Parts: sequence; C-alpha cells; structure tokens
Amino acid sequence: MTDGPEYYTVIGRYDDSGETTVAVLPFDASAGDPHMAALRHTGQLSEQGEFEVVAVLRGKCEVLVTQQSLRLFAERLLSK
Repeated sequence: MTDGPEYYTVIGRYDDSGETTVAVLPFDASAGDPHMAALRHTGQLSEQGEFEVVAVLRGKCEVLVTQQSLRLFAERLLSK
C-alpha cells in the first residue's frame, strides 16, 4: 500500500484559448507533493501556450462537464 494516491487528476486551462484540459497522471513518489506534480505538468504543457493548473484531485476522476461541454449544452438549450 502506498502513502499517497495512485493517481492525480489535473484540471487546467490554456489562457489564450480558454480550452480546459483534464489529465490523469500516475502518482510519482519522487515528485512527493501534488504541487510538484502540478508544476511538472504545467512545464510539459506550457510549450503549447500559456497553461495554468486550476485544480489537482486525488485519484482518477471521471470528467462529466467541462467549460466547453457546458457552453455547447447551453447553446443547444437556448436554440430550442
């Protein structure tokens, strides 16, 4: 049994496009703190644009709604 979670779910967004991202990352004991996992993930994605972490969750989390899916859902409702 590990001391930490087996996975982290990282929710982030790109500043330029507002695109939301969700990534499930395996727990890395060498990273230790979830803040370090978030910084590493930010570093990897910042090559693709200004990226910021919104939240880091413990474990694998199933994504039900994102900013984009909510916008599309609302547009469909309003168009009826």
